[in-house]
Amino acid sequence: MQRIADKHSATPAQIALAWALRHPGVIAIPKAVSLDHLKQNANADSIRLDEDDLAQIDAAYAPPVRKQGLMMV
Repeated sequence: MQRIADKHSATPAQIALAWALRHPGVIAIPKAVSLDHLKQNANADSIRLDEDDLAQIDAAYAPPVRKQGLMMV
């Protein structure tokens, strides 16, 4: 995530949020502990991940093979 974040001048959390928001109609409710963090979350909407970014994320975080609870990023 850090390499992708560096590429986009973003934080890894912003990349994770951009990944979650990449499909129309998908919403996320991220945690924010400060005004700066809230602004970072809002700015994640402007990050456009390319196919290479998505492939790297998919390779690093393969989908689960069974149901499991979601982890906080």
